[in-house]
Formats: sequence, C-alpha cells, structure tokens
Amino acid sequence: MTSSRMKLLILGLDGFDPDLFAIWKDHLPNLARLADNGFFARINSTTPPMTFPAWSTFLTGVNPGIHGIFDFTERKEDRLSVRFINATHRRVPSFLRVASEAGFCVGSVGIPTTYPPEPLNGFQISGFDSPLPSKADASYVYPQELAAKINRKAGGYHFGNFNESRIGPGWHRTVLKKLVQGLDRKKKLVELLLREFSLDCLVLHVGETDTVGHHFWSFNDPESPRYVHTDDKTLSNAIFTIYQKADELCGDVIAACNPEAVLVVSDHGMGGTSDRMLYLNKFLAQHNLLEFSAEDSRSHQMNHLKKLGMKWIPYHLQRHVFRIANGKIASRIESTQRFSGIDWSKTYAYSEELNYFPSICLNLQGREKYGIVPPAEFDQTIKRVKEILLNWEDPETGGKVVADVLRNENVYQGKETINAPDLLLTLNQPDGYNYALGRSTTKECTSPWRKLSPDEYIGYKGGTMNGSHRQKGVLLLNAGGADIPLREDISLQDVAPTALALLGLKVPEWMEGVNLFSETSPASGEIPKSESTKHYSPEQEQDLQDKLRQLGYL
Repeated sequence: MTSSRMKLLILGLDGFDPDLFAIWKDHLPNLARLADNGFFARINSTTPPMTFPAWSTFLTGVNPGIHGIFDFTERKEDRLSVRFINATHRRVPSFLRVASEAGFCVGSVGIPTTYPPEPLNGFQISGFDSPLPSKADASYVYPQELAAKINRKAGGYHFGNFNESRIGPGWHRTVLKKLVQGLDRKKKLVELLLREFSLDCLVLHVGETDTVGHHFWSFNDPESPRYVHTDDKTLSNAIFTIYQKADELCGDVIAACNPEAVLVVSDHGMGGTSDRMLYLNKFLAQHNLLEFSAEDSRSHQMNHLKKLGMKWIPYHLQRHVFRIANGKIASRIESTQRFSGIDWSKTYAYSEELNYFPSICLNLQGREKYGIVPPAEFDQTIKRVKEILLNWEDPETGGKVVADVLRNENVYQGKETINAPDLLLTLNQPDGYNYALGRSTTKECTSPWRKLSPDEYIGYKGGTMNGSHRQKGVLLLNAGGADIPLREDISLQDVAPTALALLGLKVPEWMEGVNLFSETSPASGEIPKSESTKHYSPEQEQDLQDKLRQLGYL
C-alpha cells in the first residue's frame, strides 16, 4: 500500500517542554512553522509522567490500566522481588502493528518499550529497553539484516553512551558534545532508512532533549534552588543548544520525508528539581504505619554497593559484573534494596521509594507475602494513610507536601490496574520545583525531609537529578491545512487513533483515545486477545538491569 509520498511522519521529542518551546519558539523555526501553520497543544502525559507507561500509551491509545505497563519492572508473585518487562508484556497492539497489518509500510526508531522489535511490514529499531550495552546489536533490529547496514553506513544505533552516575569535572562538556553527535547520527540514520524503505509512516524517537533537561537544568535556570552559576555559556545554554539541534533535525527529516502530515509529540515536559528531599518510608514509620527491622543495615550495605558499582566499575564492564551467576546476585541486590529493612509483621503501608513514581502499597493479607492488613480493613487503612499524607507539612514553609492521594482505580481503568500501587501521590511543587525523592535506607536519611547541600545540586542518575519530568508535554500537528477541533484535554492516548486516522484507517473501537479530527470518542469495544508474556532470559534481564541502572531508573 506504499504511496509515492510518505503519509505520516511522527517525531517523538522525549521530555520536550511546552514552556521552553514558548520561550524559544522564535529560535526554533521548523517547529514554530508546524505550530503556526497547524495545531499546537499541551498534551497530558500518564500518571506519573514517566518513560515506559507514557510511550506505551502513545503506542496503544489506552491507559496503563489496559496496556499493563506501569514501570520498568513488575512485582513477582511473592511481591518482594521484581522482574524486568519488555514489549511483549503490553496487553494490546501498537498502532504500528495495526497499520502494518493493514498493508502500510511502517518504521520506528528508538521508541521505548519496543524490545523485542515487532515483525512489521517495514522495520523497527528498538528503544533503550533493549537488553544490550550502549551500542545495540542485531537483536534489537527487525529485519536483522538491516543491523549490519546501520553499523556500516550510519555508525550504529546508540543509547546513552556515557555513564550518568559518575559526574566529575568536564563531564557536562563531554556529554553535550555526545548529545549533539547523537542528533547528527539520527539524521544519517534516517537518510539510510529512506533509501532502504519506501515508507508510509515513520516514527523517530529523540532522547537527547530529555537527557539535557535532566542534567543541565541547574546551569540553565537562575531561579532554581539548585542553580549552579557558571561563566561557561556552553553549559548555561546547553538545553537551548540541544533544542535548536533537535529543531534542525526535525527540519531535515521533514524535508527528506516530504510527508503529507507531521506529528511532533513529547511524552512529558521537563522542569527543575527542588533542593528538598523526601523519604516516604521514613514518613510512614514516623506515623506508625511502617517499622524498620534489623535488616536495615543490610539495606544500607546494598545501597552503598550499588552506588559504588555504578560509579566506579568501568562503563563497558558493568553489564558483565551484573551477569555473574546468571544475574541472580544482581537481582537479589535490587530486590534487597527495595524490600529489605522493613519489619513486615508491623508494617501496614510501604513505598518502593522510586524517585520517579511517588506511590504507596498496603501490606495486604492474601496478596503480600507477609501481609497484615485484613481485606475487610483495606478501605479504612487507605483512608488513614491518605489523611496522614495530606497533613504532611514542609518544615521550611509550613506548606503541604502532598497535594492529592489517589486510589489506583481513580487514575487507571482496566483489569491491569490491580498491578499498580494502591495509592498514587501528587506532590506539591515548592516555588514551582519538584520535590526530590530518596530511599530511607541510605545513610543520608535521618528524617522524612532534608535539604540538599550545594555539592549535591548537580546530582546524578540513580540519585536525584537537577531536572525532572512534568505532566504536560507538546503536541504539534500539521496535516496540510486540515481543520482540527480545538480541545483542552488532549492526552497521549489520542496520538495512536489520530495516527491511524491520518493513514486513512478506521480507529479500533478498543482504543480509548480520540482521533483529534473527530469530536467524539470511539465506542468502547472488546480488547484484542493479548499475546503470552515473554520475559527476558536471565542474561538478557541482567543486561537490561545494568542498562536501566546506567540510565538512572534503578
């Protein structure tokens, strides 16, 4: 069904922020042209606005309660250990598969949650969730014979090829150069792919816009409580530089593809992180909802061991270290860090203390291995935990720390919701900056709240970074002058049905999102039967665990 002209180009600018776009729009001519001649909106991300659930919602047009991806991992049956998930865990098809099965030639590059690659009518290059080192090999490419050409003619496909947990003098200048190089490589890669395939639809992920926001916000924002003054304009202008380079890439790719329609989407926005650190389990313990055990020292040791490994083991050797004993040692370290140090016989509520996912679980009888909350007291306990959290005060200002506490069924809809944390927290933003979240089992934690010292402002992945995700992302759409009804509530769920509509395909009734060219949502329909979940092999799981550590998500 391939046409002489590409029907649809989708550019996924990870972490591209609408407020920064508004400020710098005059200096981003290609994206500004799309906005001025088409449609611009601030698009809602998932809750929380994080990589895996957000891009899965982008791909499927449904919320995490249906597609089933809430995090990089899922809890095992004992609820006290985790396993890593991949694209086969997603419970519904991607719009790429729907278009491929309809006969369109489609291709995607680097979208997270696409490993292993789908056998599309076209190609797929998996995102950074591949269980591989920083330069991916043939297993992340479909068809596999394409991998050799990518290596030979475009220098290969890279994820973050630098250690984000060991940040010292000169690191930021070196990384900025690598981010620019990464954007240049993407241009060469697209040129190669266009020579190999006559595409109806291309989806290109750009991760550099996210990385620069996480690591350079302290130099960019004089109002930030974590502001770090520098006379080096290269550093203070780094985010602007990458936004300009991303704009140039968008212009070059649009010119090369000559598409009938262009969609630019970011999975979330970006903003500054506060100098105030929260420790959820410490707070729960202070209110007699959780009790630490004698294993607390063991957790301290595991945290220390992991940090040492991330920081000092050479980057190219880390994955080999974590594969010792088929990865069982590394898996035990991760599970120990998350779940040890707690006296389960006296704990009613607890948090995994993920720095990107403020949430609480009840220690429920019949579900948790050592649960003590009777099912009949679930609602009562939820009410108690919620009340305590909503009364948490910031000792510096007296303001409330928590803006809202929502039960998972009030955030997600679908049968997979049972796998989400029981409570999701919306935290206030003191002076517009996100609270940082830490682990109560670290030596720095002596109370539920503390202020960072100046030498912690820059931060690192795996700890607290100076830039963090925001709920609103960007959507730009230019479809040759076609009218789009104005709406205030556009979300990532709307991208997949809109993409299918732009290809001239009927939107499946099971998609929750709304085709932006229509004012009504499709009727709820039967969800396609999911494929069996395929977990990683032990070696793949440990390669992935290492990759996620290097990227800072664990």
